[in-house]
Amino acid sequence: MELLEVIKKRRSIRKYKKEAPSDELIKKCIEAACYAPSSRNSQPWKFLIVKDREKILALSKTQPYSAFLANAPVVIVALAEEEKSPRHWVEDLSCAIMLLMLRATDLGLATCWNAVYSPENKEREDYVRKVLKISTKYRVLANIALGYPDEKPSEKKIKSFEEVTRI
Repeated sequence: MELLEVIKKRRSIRKYKKEAPSDELIKKCIEAACYAPSSRNSQPWKFLIVKDREKILALSKTQPYSAFLANAPVVIVALAEEEKSPRHWVEDLSCAIMLLMLRATDLGLATCWNAVYSPENKEREDYVRKVLKISTKYRVLANIALGYPDEKPSEKKIKSFEEVTRI
């Protein structure tokens, strides 16, 4: 697929087929994420691949909008080692997640980003840390559902160039 086609095709999918993507496809998604730009090339990311149904069900209770994770055969938890990029870990990891999601789309997979990080409090991060026994040296930005789509959303409507641009 051409890049613009992948960008236009990527959608937030919340319903997945039971079949899990192969380890090779998951690896390709994460490898793409590692090409993201990061502050001072710090590459603060770490990705946890969760396939255990009980843990996925627990992650689906991270916050009120996490329920759809229960349908996913795989959840990738996006972490950052804050010490490596103390002022820009959120931006660094966000770029990596976007590349992961675009690569998944290119491979015929579907994703949906579910926010964990909240600047106001760390309750959701602490919950995910507890479920997966994650060290406090890592910040938890998001849970990403990954699998084969079991829904076909309508084409995304975007604002016009004129609406989003000022010259």
